[in-house]
Amino acid sequence: MQAKLYSLSFIVLLVVTFSSCKKWLPENRIEGSWQLTEIQKRRPFANENVQSQYKSGTFTFFEDRTARYADANGTMQGSWEIRSIDNGYRDNDGNWHSETKNVLWLKLYDFSSNRVIDWYFDRFDFRNSGRSLFAFMNGSGYDYRYCFNKR
Repeated sequence: MQAKLYSLSFIVLLVVTFSSCKKWLPENRIEGSWQLTEIQKRRPFANENVQSQYKSGTFTFFEDRTARYADANGTMQGSWEIRSIDNGYRDNDGNWHSETKNVLWLKLYDFSSNRVIDWYFDRFDFRNSGRSLFAFMNGSGYDYRYCFNKR
């Protein structure tokens, strides 16, 4: 009788624990306000910091996939999107290898001041318990790393 009670209690505890967990989605982590702190052009043997006019403002990502950038020069409005892309390939034996990755696309516009952001990040990674976002644009022989910190 006591063993059944322990088993039942354990099962109830598991159900409560797992039903209260929220699935991790990158969309949930990106929502909020971010500041661009660094852009770095990275090559195999040398890295260099890149200046940007967008370090002074705040990027805000909303739940409905709209986005905003605001600084002293005005406000840009637009959208953001995270897509899951399968970059799979077939090996020499004909076996399919799936390589799924998430990409981030940010499109912001302010046509009255002739400002446009159209950034496509080939990969991104949350670090520091979700307080930092590192996003990468791949180039030929180099890539750009954009560092954002949550505000």
